[in-house]
Amino acid sequence: MFSVLVGVAVAAGGHLLWLRPPGGESPVALPDRSADDPFNGSIRRSGPNPASSAPVTESTSAAPTQPSSTSPETQQSPPTSEQTTESPTLDSPSSSESSSSQQDQPDPTTTTDPGTTSQSSRTESSSGGSSPSSTARVVDLVNDERADAGCPAVTVDSRLTRAAQKHSDDMARREYLSHTSPDGRTFDERIRDEGYPRPAAENIAMGLSSPEAVMDAWMSSDGHRRNILNCDITTIGVGVNSDGWYWTQNFGY
Repeated sequence: MFSVLVGVAVAAGGHLLWLRPPGGESPVALPDRSADDPFNGSIRRSGPNPASSAPVTESTSAAPTQPSSTSPETQQSPPTSEQTTESPTLDSPSSSESSSSQQDQPDPTTTTDPGTTSQSSRTESSSGGSSPSSTARVVDLVNDERADAGCPAVTVDSRLTRAAQKHSDDMARREYLSHTSPDGRTFDERIRDEGYPRPAAENIAMGLSSPEAVMDAWMSSDGHRRNILNCDITTIGVGVNSDGWYWTQNFGY
């Protein structure tokens, strides 16, 4: 029997307002200003064994240059996938205010790299590596969900794929689950380091061994679903390390 932990927290100018929802659920952090602030969400599955047996997901996002739908960002909150025997519980995530402030310098000529749609070129150094069929399947499932919601399809960008794969490999190698790397870099900084100027959001997960399972978990969480169904997002990159099944979805404007 597993349990699902989902959370959302929002940073607004460095101030967090923590509210406890009714029914004894864990606190949810809300911004003390507009709803345009980015969000960050997380889900972790707790099971009898750590890492490989415990699916976990998290999400985070940056606000676009122009106002658009909000999304989440993370902290190391535990979650889990939502499959047959799991029941959801609310916890807390966080968002990157810095990423929204940096969105005012977009590169209008930036184009996506559709040639990397299969994402097969991204196998990083970690022993788990990436599975082209798994990452491509996640992209297909994302676009299926977006089509149902009336959003345009996203295309794969090799820079987002590199950032996603490196983060999955790093989390597997150093055994952590967070949108913030141990060196302090946030998801938007990692994406910019790969040359992509307009990072939008990130979803992460651990312990889910199939594209369908990880997408079910993300779509069962409000924060992660908001990232996937943000109609302003145009690009995607997916990475997975099968050593613990660490997944990363990076999105761009």
